[in-house]
Amino acid sequence: MPSKPVLAIIIPVYNEAANLPALLRDWQPVFAATGASYRVILIDDGSGDDSLRLLQTMAAGDPTLEVHTQPNAGHGPAILNGYHRAVDPTTGADWVFQIDSDHQLDTTAFALLWANRMEYDLLIAQRLDKNATRGRQRISAISRAIVRLLFGNAVSDVNSPYRLMRAAHLGQALVKVPKDSFAPNILLTAWFVRKKSRIFTTTTQNRKEGSLRQSKVSRHIFRGAWQSALQTLLFRIRL
Repeated sequence: MPSKPVLAIIIPVYNEAANLPALLRDWQPVFAATGASYRVILIDDGSGDDSLRLLQTMAAGDPTLEVHTQPNAGHGPAILNGYHRAVDPTTGADWVFQIDSDHQLDTTAFALLWANRMEYDLLIAQRLDKNATRGRQRISAISRAIVRLLFGNAVSDVNSPYRLMRAAHLGQALVKVPKDSFAPNILLTAWFVRKKSRIFTTTTQNRKEGSLRQSKVSRHIFRGAWQSALQTLLFRIRL
């Protein structure tokens, strides 16, 4: 594996041992089909199940997998951990892709993002069906409205976990993003919109195979939504 791959894939992991084998089985051929050198950076966020051991076992036989672990800090900090590794000046990639480890979304849209990458700085596959309760949909709508009001309306699914970013631009954005961000992808979308970056959007669907989870409002999500709204406002002031 080269020290500076063309593509780095960031996957935050928390208690996903049941989904990890299928996730990597389905996504690895997609990345290999690009013909570009790539590295999959998996950030275990203090999982309480067998996720870390499973990842370490798989990585032992696959040089494209890079596994890191951290004390449980949340989905946002885990993503940021991976992003910072992906844009490291010494070993960082040219392009950074992020996908979640729950393996809910179809892989097909990635080929379209990759094919269009040279003309854009941020490429997002927006979710057609978020499989969420009404409460969770309202939270997403509020996040979208805040970003549109403060930054612009170039993207509707502002927190999509299915995004390809030009690493040089991502590195500039990360300087502005707090390490404790609850939803850093919202702030990154806002940054790209505010900077009038070249943004490409398409859509993605839920997988037809496997079990789908319905996104619900929990106390943690509710608190996080308020924290994210405040962080988005402060982010706009700092920019």
